Amino acid sequence: MNANETIRLLIINDSRKEVERLISMLNNAGRPTRAQHVESEEVLTKLLQEQSWDLLIAEDSCTQLPPANALRQIKRLNKDVPMILVSEKAAEESIDANQAVVDGLKVGASDVVPLDQDQHLLLVIQREMENREQRQQRRRADHKLKEAERRSQQLLDSSRDAIAYVQDGMYLYANQSFADRFGYNDRDDIECMPVIDMVNDQDQKHVKQFLKDFTLKGDEAENCQLNFSGITHDGATANISLDVAQAVYDEESCIEFVIRASQANNEQLEAELQKIKDQDLVTGLYNRLYLVEQLEKEVSRAINEGSTTTVLYIEVDKFFEHIQTQMGVAGSDLALSDLASLLRKHALPGETLARFGDDSFMLLAPNQNAQQSLDRAELIRKEIEQHIIDVDGKTVQATTTIGVSVLNETSSSAEEVIDEALKATENYRSESDHSGNGVKLYDPEVTPEEKAEADMANMIKSALDNNRFQLLFQPIISLRGAEDEHYEVLLRMLSEDDQQISPNEFLDAAAQIGVATKIDRWVILETIKTLSEHRASGHNTRVLLNLSRESLCDESLVPWIGVAFKAAGLTPEAIVFQVDESDVTSHLNDAKTLFQGLKDIGCQSSLCNFGCSLNPFKTLSHAPSDYVKIHGSFTLDIQKNNEGPEALSNMIKQLLEANKITIVPFVEHASVLSTLWQTGVHYIQGHYLQAPTASMSYDFTMEG
Repeated sequence: MNANETIRLLIINDSRKEVERLISMLNNAGRPTRAQHVESEEVLTKLLQEQSWDLLIAEDSCTQLPPANALRQIKRLNKDVPMILVSEKAAEESIDANQAVVDGLKVGASDVVPLDQDQHLLLVIQREMENREQRQQRRRADHKLKEAERRSQQLLDSSRDAIAYVQDGMYLYANQSFADRFGYNDRDDIECMPVIDMVNDQDQKHVKQFLKDFTLKGDEAENCQLNFSGITHDGATANISLDVAQAVYDEESCIEFVIRASQANNEQLEAELQKIKDQDLVTGLYNRLYLVEQLEKEVSRAINEGSTTTVLYIEVDKFFEHIQTQMGVAGSDLALSDLASLLRKHALPGETLARFGDDSFMLLAPNQNAQQSLDRAELIRKEIEQHIIDVDGKTVQATTTIGVSVLNETSSSAEEVIDEALKATENYRSESDHSGNGVKLYDPEVTPEEKAEADMANMIKSALDNNRFQLLFQPIISLRGAEDEHYEVLLRMLSEDDQQISPNEFLDAAAQIGVATKIDRWVILETIKTLSEHRASGHNTRVLLNLSRESLCDESLVPWIGVAFKAAGLTPEAIVFQVDESDVTSHLNDAKTLFQGLKDIGCQSSLCNFGCSLNPFKTLSHAPSDYVKIHGSFTLDIQKNNEGPEALSNMIKQLLEANKITIVPFVEHASVLSTLWQTGVHYIQGHYLQAPTASMSYDFTMEG
C-alpha cells in the first residue's frame, strides 16, 4: 500500500482527546487519515453499511462500545475491517501485559499494541493495511479464477466438438456433443460409464491396451489419435476417431477425448443452443441458472467497485406438507405462480427475482445494505402471511422464512452468498420455537474452537449445579520406610454419559467463566469430609490437594479453609495444599502470602511440576514450600527416552539440601525404582504403583 494513501479509519475510545491525539499522530507521521470516532454500536452499524473502511483502532477497556461487540458487528455485516487494540495493560511490565495481548487476540483483534507506543502502532497499521490489500487481491484473483473456470465449463458444455474426460477407464465428464455422437439424449447418461461399454467387441482389447499404456506414460504421453468401432445407444456401430491427450479436469488428472465436429453437426448444435431459456415455466420468473449468472456478475462488481448487494432467500414454510398436500401437485404449481405474482410487485427495476427451488424464491437486490433488506424482507413476510392464495375457488394461506445475506468485497463466489442466505433461513428455524415465519440476516457461524469452549462452559456449569464432579485418590509411596500414608487428590468431571473428563480439559474454561475457585472449594470440602471418615477408621493419612491459579490469588481462601477444618474437627496438617510452579512464578507475592497463611493455620504447602521454569530454585526461595513434586517429564525422560538420571539426581540433591520433602511422579516401570532410590527422593507416585481410584484403599503395609 502507498504510504501516502488516505486511511479510512474508525476509532473506538472513551476519550475524545485521545482520539484527536491519535489522528494528529498519524497525520504528523505522514499517514493522512479520514477518521470517524465511533461512540455506539448503532453508529458503527450505520457507518459500516454506508461506507467502506480500512481499519479500526480501539481501546481495549472502552466502555461506550466494547471492542468485542464491535468485532461481532463487523463479522455480522461480513466486512473486512481489521481491528487493532491499544491496551494500557499491555504497557505494564507484568504477567497482565501478556494476558492483555492474549485476550485481545482471542477476541479477534489483529494485534494488541501497548498504550503510548506510537512507533509500534504505526508499524502495525502499515502491516495490517498491506495485509488487507493482499486479501483484496486474493479475492479478486479467486473470483477471476472461478470466472475463468465457469467460462471454460460453459465452453466445454456448449462446444461443437465432442469432448469427454476419462479416468481409470470411466467417463469423468462428457459434453452434450459427445453424448449426441453416441446417440444419448442426456450427457449424464455417459458419466461414470466404462469406456469399454461404448466400444465394439472386436476393438475392446485394443482400446484397453491403449488406455493402459497412455496412462502409464503419465505426463510424458504425447497427443495422439485413437480409432475404433464404437457402439451407439441404440446398438448401432459407428467409426470413431478420437484426439487423445493428457488433461486435468476438476483438479483430477485424466485423459481427454475429442471428436472434431462436422459442419452439419455444427448447425444442429447452434440451433439447440438457441433454445436455452432463462425463464421458469411454472412461475414465469427467471430460473435458477440465470440468477446464478447475475449473482456472479454482482460478485465481480463488488470486488472491483466495492458495491454492496443483498440476497433474499424466500422459502415457503412446510410447502409440501401443507400446500401440496392440500392443493395437489398441479394446484401447488398454481399456488407458487400466485406467490410469484405477489413477489413480482416487490422487485424493483434492476433487481433479479427468480424461482430458486421447488418451494423457494430468491431476490437479488443491488446497491442495498443489510438493514434495508431486513426491513424489506419483513414487509414481504407480513404481506405473504396475510395473503390468501385462491386456486379455482380453493384457498390456502402460506408463511415464509426469509434469509438475508450480504454480497460485498469480501464475497468470493455466488455459491458462497447463496449458502449464507440458506443458512440464515436454517438458523432462524433452529433458533425459534416454531418452524419458520421470520426473517434473519446471516450471522457467521462460530468456529469449532468457539463452539467447543461454549460447550465446555455449559458442561462445567451443569456439573456444578448437578454435583457431577468426582474425587480420585492416587497413593504416594515412601522410599524411606515412612509409616504415614499419602495420597494425591485428583479431580474428574463427569459428562452426561458418565465419562470422566480430566482437569486439563476443563480448568482453563472454568477460570474463564469465573468458577475455578468455586470448584476448588467443592474439592476442599469433599476432601475434608472423606478424609475425616477415613482417618476415623484408624488411618494416619495425609493428602495433597491441588489449587488453581485463581485460588492462589484469593485472599479469602486461607481463612475459609481454617473455618472448614474447625467445622469438621480435622487437624489442618492432614491436607497439604499444592500449587503449580508456573502459577507461583507468575504470582510470587500471592504465593508467599498463601504459603505463610497456610503455615499459620497449621497446614503445609507443596510446589508441583517443579523444575521447568527459568530459575526454579529462585522461585522456591521467594515462595518456600514444605513439599516439592518434580515435573513428570524428568521421570518420563529416563523411562521412555533412555536419558541419564543426572538432571533429576542433581535437582533432588539441591532440594534435599534445602530440607524439602520431595516427590517424583509418573513412575510407570519397575526399572526406574532403583535409580530413584539412589537419588534419595522421599516419595514416588505413578500408575506402576497404582492408578487413581475412587477410594483411599491402597495397602501401604506392602511397602513396609
